[in-house]
Amino acid sequence: MKGKFLPLLLLVPSLSAFADQCDDNFTKKGNPITGGEYSTSVKVAGLSTASAIGQMRNIAIGNSMQILDEDLQGGSLLVEEPASAVHRPLPISISATADGEVSMVLKTRKGSFGNAGEIKKAMCGMLTQLKPGKTAPPRAAAAAAKPIAMSATALATEVEQQAKENVAVVDTRYKGRVYTLKGVNKGVTTEGGILRVFYDMNPSLIPGLTQSRTLLYQTRVMCKLASDQKGYALSLRTNDRINLTGTFDYYEDAERLVILKDCRAAK
Repeated sequence: MKGKFLPLLLLVPSLSAFADQCDDNFTKKGNPITGGEYSTSVKVAGLSTASAIGQMRNIAIGNSMQILDEDLQGGSLLVEEPASAVHRPLPISISATADGEVSMVLKTRKGSFGNAGEIKKAMCGMLTQLKPGKTAPPRAAAAAAKPIAMSATALATEVEQQAKENVAVVDTRYKGRVYTLKGVNKGVTTEGGILRVFYDMNPSLIPGLTQSRTLLYQTRVMCKLASDQKGYALSLRTNDRINLTGTFDYYEDAERLVILKDCRAAK
């Protein structure tokens, strides 16, 4: 039995061989002032472009990353490590060629600090999971995400910063994410039969006290309420504290407006 499987085992590169490739190919460019660039690659015999991208997509999903864009045949994949308490969202570009070479590139923003050792470990931890294959595997199911709890003003600031860098990325990055947003009710309106709640972007510490400053070009947040929330909407008054759960629908750049849909009072 041992003799039958030995030839098959010899055809599959060892994980240590991939790890050595990944370590040797890792490079770091730039600095915290100008922004950094970290990259590495591995080469897997018998790995097609579609299989490489499909595998990396599923590996990223398994790591709770968001898939921003993928092209199985073209050999490109853009994934993102979600924002955390210590860093903003981190987009990672992945490419694959017909000869089995798979590369990863992470670029950090100006003023960001990155730990090269940890970044290399994370990248190689993904790349060393690749296996030879000709066809792309089925898409892995992502775990159901819990609503992201934050203030409406914090979400507005985050989207505003992203829009300044590249407004085209906003909907790709945020669409479909579920948020529970705390804030203050600016007012309730209706459009096309849909009730809409606007958050106050400059809430006063003292309810009813008008802020002295007014921002003309401020990013705002609006929640389109679900149809069963009419009673809740009619009970709201200006300056009431609100806590709504809804799904990011789209960003209206001309109006600097973040729009969530299917919003309900959070329990």
